[in-house]
Formats: sequence, structure tokens, C-alpha cells
Amino acid sequence: MENIANSKGFLGEKASLEVDECLGLLKKGEAFIMRVATFTDFKKSLEQTFGSGANVILYVVGRDCGIRSSKRFKQKLGEDKTLILEAFQKYKKAEGWGEIHFNLKPENPTGTIKVYGSFEAKNYGNSNHPVCYFLKGYLEGFLKETLQKEIKITETKCIAKNDSYCEFTVNENPKQPQTLTF
Repeated sequence: MENIANSKGFLGEKASLEVDECLGLLKKGEAFIMRVATFTDFKKSLEQTFGSGANVILYVVGRDCGIRSSKRFKQKLGEDKTLILEAFQKYKKAEGWGEIHFNLKPENPTGTIKVYGSFEAKNYGNSNHPVCYFLKGYLEGFLKETLQKEIKITETKCIAKNDSYCEFTVNENPKQPQTLTF
């Protein structure tokens, strides 16, 4: 993984979401680092306690966090959707979320998202179904807020299923009530 300390300026001058800012948040006690193994243990404990309800919890929390994250990006970068998506990819890679590739256009949010090395799936173990409920929700919330469109995301490939990456299909879901399918 890229050394985060050497990533200073990875978003450019205008996008001042610098590594120094992250380190500052850590020093002020406004952020913390969680090992991937700890997140996996947290997730599996939720699953043991709540069964499939854990997936709904992770999805909803992820979606709400994604919306809040998009608002922070827009506050720093303005309304340039392409710039926000590019900054998001770089920022999340530096944070260790995985390498995220959007294959969609902001004006027509239908396509796919590939995530290589998803933090949510890579230590999960073998599964017969996709397991990235938090990431799915996060991406959905982030895109909904960034693109100002109703978005529906479905995970179709997952590292936990022995796929080489996690893949999410993205479709516009105009003014439809949100249906949670897990």
C-alpha cells in the first residue's frame, strides 16, 4: 500500500483534502484508525447478533456516511462532479479502502464501480454472496448526494466470493421508494 505520509498533495492545490488534514484529525482526536481485521470482527459480531439485519444496519450507516462525506467534498471542491469523483477515488485509496474505479458519467449515472482490494471483503473469508454492505451504502449515498440523483447500487462481484475484485452495478432510480434487498 502507498505510504500515506508520502502522499502529501495527492489531490492537488485546489483540493486541499490533504494527508496533513487527516493526520491533524487524528492528533485532535477527531478521527481514529481501525485495522481491517477489527472491522471484520465488528461486522461478523453484528451478523452473529442480528443475522441478516446486520446487513441492513451496515448499508444504512454506510449510506448516511456517504452522504455526509459527499457534502464535505462539495464544501471543499465546489460542485464539479468529475473533480469530486476523482478526489474521492484518490482519498479513499490513501485511506486504505481499496482502489475504486468509476465507470459512469455524472450526467448519466448508469454503469459500474470496481473496487480492487475492498477493505470490507478482503479479510472476510469465503462467502457464497457479496458482503460489502457498508461500502455499497457508502457509495450509493456518496453518489446520490454528489450527483443529486436517486441511485440504486447492487454488488454483483465480491472478493469474498473469490472474485478478483468487488463490482457494483449503478442505476438511476428516479423518485422510487428505496427497497432494501439483501
